[in-house]
Amino acid sequence: RSRADVPVGGRAVIVAMAAAMDGFGTEGLDFPTETSLEQWKLEHVARDIYRRSVASARIREEASVDDGAEEDPTEECVACEGGWEASVAVLHRETHVAYLTKSLRHLSAGHVVLDASRCWLCYWIVHALALLGEPLGEDTARDVVEFLSLCQHPDGGFGGGPGQMPHLAPTYAAVACLAEIATVEAVKCVNRAECVAFLARCKDKSTGGYRMHEGGETDTRGCYTALAVARLLGVGGSDLTEGLGEGVGSFVAMCQTHEGGVAGEPGAEAHGGYTYCGLAAAVLCDSAHSLDLPELAHWLAHRQGGVEGGFNGRTNKLVDGCYSFWQGGAFPVLEMASGAVLRAMG
Repeated sequence: RSRADVPVGGRAVIVAMAAAMDGFGTEGLDFPTETSLEQWKLEHVARDIYRRSVASARIREEASVDDGAEEDPTEECVACEGGWEASVAVLHRETHVAYLTKSLRHLSAGHVVLDASRCWLCYWIVHALALLGEPLGEDTARDVVEFLSLCQHPDGGFGGGPGQMPHLAPTYAAVACLAEIATVEAVKCVNRAECVAFLARCKDKSTGGYRMHEGGETDTRGCYTALAVARLLGVGGSDLTEGLGEGVGSFVAMCQTHEGGVAGEPGAEAHGGYTYCGLAAAVLCDSAHSLDLPELAHWLAHRQGGVEGGFNGRTNKLVDGCYSFWQGGAFPVLEMASGAVLRAMG
């Protein structure tokens, strides 16, 4: 639609964004979409944060030079409403630790919709606490291991919760959580032989990929979760590259799109989460050379927002925290395949 069709408020936003964008480009301003308008608003906010942060630093530096006095860290900057902390992100570690610790014991009623993701909740919380440098207490660790043991299926693998069917996603979450806890009880919790047998049953021999559960859909999530669990359980060498990993590289290559990213399945759209899973799966089974790695690196780099710095998950989508993890996390994995990247670039 033309600019004339945009509501008055929308035109005001466009004018403001055009004035603010300068060196960041104004492509598409004549044909705004809901997504592009939201993106411009976000970039405007991000640039304002940067502007106030830089202004704060300059004023403090100039004040220090003018009077020779030491900087008062409690002094509020006149250029920044609310001071420095209002213009930059601050990680409130203790608040996060308190929230996560409480959540291991009790979640609000709204979390009932995640009943099939209870292994994931354990992993997310335990891993987040580990990243924050907060060790689990012995009793808490023991309780988490005991709960996860209830989610383990007698025939191998883990379900999303007690009594649920085994599925590769919660199997990955449970095994990764137990590996994070790393106590004797955690190591003994997994029935290794049955779990590896479950992984083998999920193998889709017709494509080389993995089904998320027996009889389920085949996609790149299955490839990554299966091979990651195998590696965590100590499956290595030819058992991983030629056994469980056989055909995975070819399957992931079929999922790589014309853009360079990787889709969940052949013919679908390149997607941040699936790209990480596909790339990581290929690296785990020494098949990264199956992919067009220079094009993959190009697609990943272009997912980063030029102003806000985070990543989006698909072309022409907004930046968000979830995709910043998947896309950002793909670069260290890509670095692990740096030899294959350099060979591909000739």
